[in-house]
Amino acid sequence: MAATICCKCDKEIDDQAICSSGKSYHPEHFTCTECEKPIGMSEFKLLKNELVCSECFLKKHAPRCYACGSLIRERAIAAVGRKWHEECFKCVGCCQNLLTSTFFEVNGYLFCKDDFREAFSSRCAGCGEPIDKKAIVALNTKWHPRCFECFNCGERIATDNFNIEDGNPFCLKCSGEPTRNQITN
Repeated sequence: MAATICCKCDKEIDDQAICSSGKSYHPEHFTCTECEKPIGMSEFKLLKNELVCSECFLKKHAPRCYACGSLIRERAIAAVGRKWHEECFKCVGCCQNLLTSTFFEVNGYLFCKDDFREAFSSRCAGCGEPIDKKAIVALNTKWHPRCFECFNCGERIATDNFNIEDGNPFCLKCSGEPTRNQITN
């Protein structure tokens, strides 16, 4: 019968051997690769084929929550290349949990749909609210179609025939002869 060889010291094992993952060890050589403490009957992990005690694993290798930095011991949410506690996976603006919601990520920060819209959408030059869909581009700014109106009478301007006075749009009724201006949708 072939002798059992310790995979750490390459010497024959006479008495007791500890076997793990197809390898045999003298009991005194069954140690954590990182802290060198004996593992014995304690829990351990195999990382890159090396023994790591559970204490070193938690300190150095266990996943940490991107939001709070604490160890993730239970379930983790994996999103945008990071891991999160379920309770930390929330919008940076309103703190709404995003587990079942549409979310957006910008520079590592998570946003719910409403807060993303509020923070990053183009703003209407007329009302200042975010523009989600169709916009009129005139006077080098964006407008909701309902907000592009005559500065004087408030009538909506729906064509590209309007005049500009002091940087404001005026309908032809309020400003006289048309000047060809450009509106793009």
